[in-house]
Amino acid sequence: MLKHSFPNNFLLAFCLIILLLANCSPLTPSSSSADVVIFETPSDGLSVDEHATLESLRKVDDFPLYTMTYQGDYFNNELTHSNNKERDLNSFPIQSAGWGCSLFSTLVENKPMLYGRNFDWRYSPAMLLFTDPSNGYASVAMVDIGYLVETTRIDTLTESSLDERAVLLEAPFWPFDGMNEVGLVIGMAAVPDREMPNDPDKETIDSLMVMRLILDHAESVDEAVAIIDSYNIDWDGGPALHYLIADRSGEAVLVEFTEGERILIPNEDDWHIATNHLRTEASAGSSGCHRYDLIAERLADNQGMLNPSDALKLLDDVSSGDQESGTQWSILYDISAGVVRIVMGRAYDKVYEFSMGRD
Repeated sequence: MLKHSFPNNFLLAFCLIILLLANCSPLTPSSSSADVVIFETPSDGLSVDEHATLESLRKVDDFPLYTMTYQGDYFNNELTHSNNKERDLNSFPIQSAGWGCSLFSTLVENKPMLYGRNFDWRYSPAMLLFTDPSNGYASVAMVDIGYLVETTRIDTLTESSLDERAVLLEAPFWPFDGMNEVGLVIGMAAVPDREMPNDPDKETIDSLMVMRLILDHAESVDEAVAIIDSYNIDWDGGPALHYLIADRSGEAVLVEFTEGERILIPNEDDWHIATNHLRTEASAGSSGCHRYDLIAERLADNQGMLNPSDALKLLDDVSSGDQESGTQWSILYDISAGVVRIVMGRAYDKVYEFSMGRD
């Protein structure tokens, strides 16, 4: 690395020698694979990785839907980075909006393994976030950036300065659903509030942070459940949730909490389903949810085998509402292929497809 203490004439001579050896002009970039790129330290307080992260922001749909690739690590070796932030998942009147999330996984061996999810809420501008931490799995996750960015700025983020975008650096801690590079998928849905288990010897983290830890560190359903069991989960920043988790081996589980206990409901068939009621408390033979019943009927009729088009059609059939209140996004994670398909605001004639670049 060049030091500023070197004499100027030494630097000039050194640069001339390098240019002569490379046989290229200082104004013409070389195509050699041995090119050396020197990054200067930004002067605005952002790191080189943070600059690259914020500059990767792209707007792909006017709903809007953005994409961003996070460069580098987002944890400072402690969970306090996110736990010290004040979350407010109750900032929208969700009860008046109605809970309408629908989640399902199809896990037939040697067939496309899919995980479909409708996110129903109040207006939720979204960002598909790609991450690749040095100490965890690469993943892709959907983030409701309405909790991070003021409404008046939502549509013009790509026109704003990097300093104005800096709040998006918190996005890794706000996953609403996601899939990692080894085919582990997790999504959540709001359910009626119930007493949570609490162990004074365990650290307490919030309901979205546990999803981030699972995406970063779990390869299987069992590993995901072990992560959940390692912490107390705090609902104070939002509604109670249950989690539908599936992996590439064909295992799936619905994780629920009731009466101070954690309950696991594994898949009995080659598929699994969750909506906004506690399956633990559902009457035998009745779900009490028409969306759950429609998904169950469709999957049973097809023995759990759906192609991506059929899966998106099913998400369409159980969607509801409009942009202000209803299905904000439909997302289909292709566990087998590492592909993500997204529909914003129920515009099912416009499907965006992204790849994790997995072999």
